Amino acid sequence: MKQAFIPVVLGGSRGAYGIGRSLYEEYKVNVHVFCSQIIGPIADVPFFEYHILPKIKEEKVLFDEVNKLENETPGIPKFIFGSDDLYAEFVIVNKDKFPKNWTVPYVDEAVFKRATDKQYFYEACEKLNVPYPKTKITTEFEADLPFEFPIVMKPITSQNYQDLHFEGKKKVYILETPEEYKKSFEAMRKGGYHGEVALQEYIPGDDSTQAVVTVYRSIQDSEVKLISFGQILLEDHTPSGIGNHLAILSREEESVYANVRKLVEEFGFDAFSNYDLKYDARDGQYKFFELNGRLGVSHYYVCAAGENVATYYIKDWLNKEPIEPTIVKNEALFNVVPKRLLLKYTKDPVLRDKIKKFYKTGKVSNPLDCNDGITLKRRLYIESAKLNYFKKFKQYPPEEA
Repeated sequence: MKQAFIPVVLGGSRGAYGIGRSLYEEYKVNVHVFCSQIIGPIADVPFFEYHILPKIKEEKVLFDEVNKLENETPGIPKFIFGSDDLYAEFVIVNKDKFPKNWTVPYVDEAVFKRATDKQYFYEACEKLNVPYPKTKITTEFEADLPFEFPIVMKPITSQNYQDLHFEGKKKVYILETPEEYKKSFEAMRKGGYHGEVALQEYIPGDDSTQAVVTVYRSIQDSEVKLISFGQILLEDHTPSGIGNHLAILSREEESVYANVRKLVEEFGFDAFSNYDLKYDARDGQYKFFELNGRLGVSHYYVCAAGENVATYYIKDWLNKEPIEPTIVKNEALFNVVPKRLLLKYTKDPVLRDKIKKFYKTGKVSNPLDCNDGITLKRRLYIESAKLNYFKKFKQYPPEEA
C-alpha cells in the first residue's frame, strides 16, 4: 500500500524504536530503519523495514542506500531521523546532500553546534539568568577548582566521545576525590578524547531530583508549541548507560517553563530539543545542564502523557498545518524496569503511591511494548530486557538510593 510519506530512522537504539513507534501509532506507516545490525530494541517489529548496513557510518554507504530507497519509491516524501547524537549530527551536517523531497526536520548546523556546545549554553544561561551548576570548561587538568568535591566531569563534545572505547570509560563521571579526578581525566586522554571537558559542582540528590523537558518550536511562526516536563524516577547506573532514563513521571512543573522558553528563543532552536535538569534543594531551583538538539532516547514519555511527538513533525514540515501550543499537564508513567525494582529504589512515599496507582489503573507505558502485531519473540525480548535490570542494579546500584 502506498504511503503518504516514508519515515527513515538511523540507528538501533530504544530511541530509534520510540520514533518509529510514535510514527506508526499515529499514521500507520511502515518505518525504514537504517542500522549496522538488528539488535534487541528494534528487532522483530512488524512495521519496520530493515536496511542492514554494517558500514553505516561511512558517508558513501549511507547515501547509496538513501538514493536506492529514493529510486525505488520516487515521488513519495521522505523524513530522515537520527536516533542519537551521532546520527542527529550526521543528518544535520549533511542536510543538503539528501534528495530534494527528503525532509531533514532539524535546525541548521550553525544553530545546532552553538546550542549544544556547553560553553555557549552556560554563557546563555548566565545572560538570561537561567539557573545552572557552577562550571569550569577546560582542556587541561585543573588542580585548583572553584568548587568542592565531589565534582562532575563530562566531555564537551559527546558526539566524538561516543565511539571511543577504553577502560574506565563513563558517560558522566562523579568524582569523590582529587585522586579520582586525576585518574579519570588521564584515562580519557589516553583513551583518545582530547576535546574540552566540563567540570561542575555536584548537586546532591537521588535520581528523582533529576528531570527532562522536551520542547517543540514551529518552523512556521517560531512559536513554542510543546513543553513536556518529566521527573526522572530511575536512571541507568552502568558506566556506559549512566544518564539514560529508565522511569519517568510526566507532570506539570511551572517553575521551568519560562526558562525553557528563554533558551529556545535565545538559540532560535526550531523543531525538537530537550533539556537535562536537576533540582537543587539548597536553593529550591531546577538547574539546567544542557540542550540536546533532538528528541531524547526516552522521549516516549511525552507520548505516554498523550502528546504524540510524530504529529509535530508531520503537521509542521509536511502538511504546514497550524499547531496549537500545548503544555503537557497529564500525569503518566513511562517505565522499562520491573515494578518491584522501581519501587525498591523510589524512597519518596508520595512517588511510591503514585507508582502503585499507575499500575493499579494500568496506565504504565513501556516504550518498547507496542501491542500492534507484536510477536512472541519480541514479547520474550521485552520481558528478558526488563528482568536483566535486576542484574544491572545489583552490580551498579544508585549511589544515593
